[in-house]
Parts: sequence; structure tokens; C-alpha cells
Amino acid sequence: RSAATLVIVFYYITYINNIITFPARNCMRSNPPTMTTEYIHNFLLYLHKNAWTIILILFFGYLCKIYFVEPFLSEYQAKQSYKDATNPDRVAVLTPDMRRVRAKQQEIAMQRAIDAAEERRKKLAEEKLRKRVKSPEEERWE
Repeated sequence: RSAATLVIVFYYITYINNIITFPARNCMRSNPPTMTTEYIHNFLLYLHKNAWTIILILFFGYLCKIYFVEPFLSEYQAKQSYKDATNPDRVAVLTPDMRRVRAKQQEIAMQRAIDAAEERRKKLAEEKLRKRVKSPEEERWE
């Protein structure tokens, strides 16, 4: 994608260079060249002469970034993150908070377990009652 973009930019620069170099083609331009147009013209000539070199340098720079720089940076950041996470000063500060949070989570889990056991006992009792076969005498009194 970036190579295609660079080729498009190269052709666009060549087009602008043709407009500036050949004023007879450009019907809008009737005044003599100024310093700005000379600078633009010289810049475009430089680009025209060195376009493929620039494109190749950008391409190889992009490849170096992908294959060398980014893996190195991600590995370095992972090491720094691990180093910060295992820092004894930080761990000493965070350990009491971690214990407090885990104790609260344990209380919540115990309460849920108690509630679930009670609910299970109720369901078993209801199911026992529902499955129970009534004697004829009990049915008569209902």
C-alpha cells in the first residue's frame, strides 16, 4: 500500500514538474518565474532525479521498522513492565490491598455458597413434597 502511494506521489510530482518546466502548456501562467517557482522547480528536479532512491530508502526503512525496531521495542516494553510489576517496593505496598480484596471476595463467595445450599434444600423439600404419595385418608380430608 505504501509503495503504491509512493509511486502515485512520484507521478504527481512529475506532472507538476512538467507544468512548471513547460510554461507554454500551462495557459494560466503568464507572469515570469519568481524565486518561489524556481525553488519548486529545483526541488522537483531533485525529486525527479532521486525518486527511486528515495522510494527504496523509505521501503527499506519501513522493513527495518517492522522486522527490527518494533520487535525490539515490544520486547523492551515487556521487560520493563515485568520489572515494574515485580518491584519489591510496589509489591509491598499492593500486598495488603490485594489481601483485603481477596478476603472480601471470599466473603461474597461464602455467602453465595450458603444461599445456594439453602435454595437447594428448599427445592429438595418442595420436590419431596410434590412427589410424595398421599394416603387415601389424607386425600379425604383435603
